[in-house]
Amino acid sequence: MPLHIGGTGTGKPYVKYNAKADKWFVRGEDGEDLEIARPIFAIDFANIATGWLMFREGQAPERRIDPSLERAAPSPGEGFKRGFVVMAFSPKFFGGAAEFSSASIHLSNAIKDVYAQWESQKSRHPGLLPVVACTGAESMKDKYGTNYRPKFEIVKWIERPAALPDASPAEAGDVWKDAAPATAKPQAGHVPPPPAVPAPAPAGDPMLETEF
Repeated sequence: MPLHIGGTGTGKPYVKYNAKADKWFVRGEDGEDLEIARPIFAIDFANIATGWLMFREGQAPERRIDPSLERAAPSPGEGFKRGFVVMAFSPKFFGGAAEFSSASIHLSNAIKDVYAQWESQKSRHPGLLPVVACTGAESMKDKYGTNYRPKFEIVKWIERPAALPDASPAEAGDVWKDAAPATAKPQAGHVPPPPAVPAPAPAGDPMLETEF
């Protein structure tokens, strides 16, 4: 009978962006980070989680996840920063489904902007996931030096892949709980008419034809 101790070199697949170097990485088969090109990927914004994150080199991140997007958890203490956790999918760039999380302020702001695009467009694409392309990066100078903010663009919409379950990416034990129940989302008082079907993209658009 084997002992379930030590390391195996494997773990939960993940993708990460290094805002200091403007580089993307995925966890390789050997458990090491493998640099990749600017990716194109489906992202599960419907299940994104926010909260307080702390990353340490060579260790699993510590997290206190918000009970809902409308209600932030209190800070656990020094060293924690606001961030996000979301699942992404790209057979070409990530090898399938992978967790995407960060507490970088520049990456978080970029995600917040493309999330707003998703919110404004999702009613025209019911049940579909957005495919996001990283089209470049903008240098950002602050007291910590030069960091980079990736540029994201929604390039198409797809059916949810079977490898990407419709579920929260956060572990139940990481979600902050207190005595007060989370505030329920308000019920809509009016159901708008169905939106107009958007015109198909022009033929030959290289971004829409790119595999992800």
